[in-house]
Amino acid sequence: MKRILSLDFLLAITFFTITVYGNVKDGSTREKYKVIIVGAGISGIGAATRLLSNNVSDIAILEASNRLGGRVYTAPFGDFLIEYGAQWVHGQGGNPVYEIAEPYNFLYVQNGDKSTNFVKHSDSKINISVVSSWLFDEAYDIFSNVNDMMLCNCSMEHYFNNKFNELIKNKNVDEYTAQAVAEFAKKGERAEDAVNNLEEEGSWGTVQFFNPNGSLTVAWKTGYHAFINILMGKYEGKELPVKQKTKFNKVVQTINWTGDEVEITCEDGSHYFADHVIVTVSLGVLKFSAKTMFNPPLPDNKLTAIESLGFGLLNKMFIQFETRWWPLDFEYMINFLWTNEDKQRFKNESKYGGWTTEIPYFHFVENQPRILEGWLSGDTARLMETLPDDELTGAIIELLSWFVGNQYSISKPINVTRSAWSSNAFVRGSYSFRSLKSDYLGYSAANVLAEPLLFNQTNPVILFAGEASSDRSFGSVQGALETGWREATRILNF
Repeated sequence: MKRILSLDFLLAITFFTITVYGNVKDGSTREKYKVIIVGAGISGIGAATRLLSNNVSDIAILEASNRLGGRVYTAPFGDFLIEYGAQWVHGQGGNPVYEIAEPYNFLYVQNGDKSTNFVKHSDSKINISVVSSWLFDEAYDIFSNVNDMMLCNCSMEHYFNNKFNELIKNKNVDEYTAQAVAEFAKKGERAEDAVNNLEEEGSWGTVQFFNPNGSLTVAWKTGYHAFINILMGKYEGKELPVKQKTKFNKVVQTINWTGDEVEITCEDGSHYFADHVIVTVSLGVLKFSAKTMFNPPLPDNKLTAIESLGFGLLNKMFIQFETRWWPLDFEYMINFLWTNEDKQRFKNESKYGGWTTEIPYFHFVENQPRILEGWLSGDTARLMETLPDDELTGAIIELLSWFVGNQYSISKPINVTRSAWSSNAFVRGSYSFRSLKSDYLGYSAANVLAEPLLFNQTNPVILFAGEASSDRSFGSVQGALETGWREATRILNF
């Protein structure tokens, strides 16, 4: 009799458990929230803080890594802090990042008038005086001519080549100098826009980016991670519980939605349920997993937008020396100029394959007088991620020695590091750009990628945020923040 009563009791408990918590899978409990945010980058944090500030506390953030910030990543390097990801606040007026952070006295405007230094090999035929006096400035200004870029509606490669040829026509510029400046300008643009080559970047879509007024090099005194603390209200004495709401090391595997409820399954077997899910993962992650992550599948036009919008790669390398070996009149950047002849000679002599010919420049890290920082985009940046530290160091020293070794005694390198955004499975690149293909298809972020999946044509069940979903601030921290706010507001207004 006792055994029968015990069995009845267990059956009752089981029935109660299933009724209250749903179908328990893999031994996990059913955690249900009003809103789940996938990703704790700036977009996810922005969405979370807006919801929490509006008394929506029934939320959870599923973050694949073990930290907040995503592509905002301040980390120690020796005795210094460096930015593996976002580095500057680009613009002031109309930039919410600047407007939020400026009152806290964490920002300062770097001197944009500092001279840059163009260097060539001692035997090169490049005329440095022509480069410095006018040619470089006018060549780089080609990328700022919004009207011409929009009218061209072509690849950035085609646009620049045509305009540069017009620039030097009937002017006394020798072929070696013209060749070096054209290559440098395009290389710098590739690094700035994180593209492998300008042939894949669309001129029309590129000029849709909104440039806020003011300096484009507003720097952080203590690192970009301070912005995360500002968003969470840490310096106001009433910090929002973003960290407490975040579940780290949660790699989302599938997002299933039937009706007005969403089930999220993570790689560790855990399951979470929500009324609304804001997906803030990078476009790189969507390109890799969108076809398998969502059930039912995403609409064809959204999948096409994900495929056609560009997601590029920009990596940084940092090298620290025992002493500062460059002179004080090297104020900001060392820009490397090559002719095709110079480049081929360097590659023939290189011990490391000559890949460093793709590095446009090294610049000095302000207030860190013994560190140089270089940028590299595309396939070569992907290659750099795979190199051991000693090979990376050797290749950098080889490059510097080629250009300035006969003028300066380069001191001993003592530390080297680099970002590795391509091999980061939770990002798979750096940031988005508008490709020639997305221009051709007319698939913008606003009219396709950012559109939510609705239940009953009104209920936003699955929502999309992140810098790639911004129609005017793609590839930027402000774009990530604004889209997080956008989707949180969409839920608040529902």
